[in-house]
Amino acid sequence: MSNKKNIFTEKIELSEIVLNKTDQAFAMIRQEDSGHMKKANAGEAGNKRMFKTQAAVIAGICILSVSSISVVAAIRHYWGRGMNGNIQASDEQQQELLEKNIAKVYREEPESPSLAVTDSGVTIVPDTVVVDERFAYMSFQISGYRVEDGMAPTFGEVNVYQGDDPEDVDSWFNMSGSMYNGTICNEEGQPVYEDGTPLKQDENGRTIHYYTDQDGNMEFIIQAYVVDPNDTLLGKTVHVRFQNLGTHSKREGFTLAVEGDWDLEIVLPDVSSARDITVGQKVEGTNFTLESISISPISMKVNYSVDAAPAKQGDDSGIPKVRGVVLKDGTRLPYLTDGGSLGYTDSSRSKAYHMAGYDRVIDVDEVAALIIWTSWTANEDERMEIPISN
Repeated sequence: MSNKKNIFTEKIELSEIVLNKTDQAFAMIRQEDSGHMKKANAGEAGNKRMFKTQAAVIAGICILSVSSISVVAAIRHYWGRGMNGNIQASDEQQQELLEKNIAKVYREEPESPSLAVTDSGVTIVPDTVVVDERFAYMSFQISGYRVEDGMAPTFGEVNVYQGDDPEDVDSWFNMSGSMYNGTICNEEGQPVYEDGTPLKQDENGRTIHYYTDQDGNMEFIIQAYVVDPNDTLLGKTVHVRFQNLGTHSKREGFTLAVEGDWDLEIVLPDVSSARDITVGQKVEGTNFTLESISISPISMKVNYSVDAAPAKQGDDSGIPKVRGVVLKDGTRLPYLTDGGSLGYTDSSRSKAYHMAGYDRVIDVDEVAALIIWTSWTANEDERMEIPISN
């Protein structure tokens, strides 16, 4: 299998609540090759924790947290089962994003049947999409294929691109993706099933996952984002190409079950939800000044000016990272950001950025401060709050 277009993206940033639970998974993942991810123009790719999506699924890593089982039920009603495994939102937030055309549920649209693609008896159709300028969260329903208990379904390759040539690497978007495995996180950050019951193990000690819904369908979830931080996804016509369906395991790698090629074309929503805010505050203890942010309900991009770019130390580029927010009522979301990139935008390294998606939807109007880390493994002295005028 070609390694230039597989779903195991090169750089994915994990929420801290996940990091404390995944040492064993990362030890396994580090033994495997990382896949393709394009670098930002004129930038230096951010060195973040990296994982292969399917290996993370097999290890039973819990990606998101939810506030209650009743909220989960509402999410499934509006956005579908898979989107709940992509980004957390209350039923009110979902309804608001749908009404503002920031999100779209394709199965409720008249054109939905025409978007489905069938090959080798397997049908894939888009289910739900949530989009801003930088990030797109997408879920796709898969029918006509099931796996044995204990097996992890996956595609050989998945690629999100624009234009007419899926082989043109310059047309690709950065992405990560996996089959939704039927689990969520409870308030304590522990993985549980959708009904709140603890995870079970089979006789071999493997976590039992439920990839199919009551109708026997599965969902593949994707987080895609722009390569150039100044680019936009709004209104773009994109292709999501799935190739070859099978299973993945640590020992066997990818095992082909269904040979096929499913290339879906969808038009993303074109409504901007971002707000641009001038900050102009120095990040204490660094050579960076946070000049401005572009913040939306599902992602943000922070822009820095740099007095003198620091030397890179191992995996740490030295660029401060936005990890969370503080809300006006005092609520702290310290591990909000999930996935993205960072780098310098000019050859003199006098300007830098950090662009990140979230693991849940937020109300931009309620954000009072940003939580900044000045190193990847920041201790308490390297974490700070920068207030914003919103």
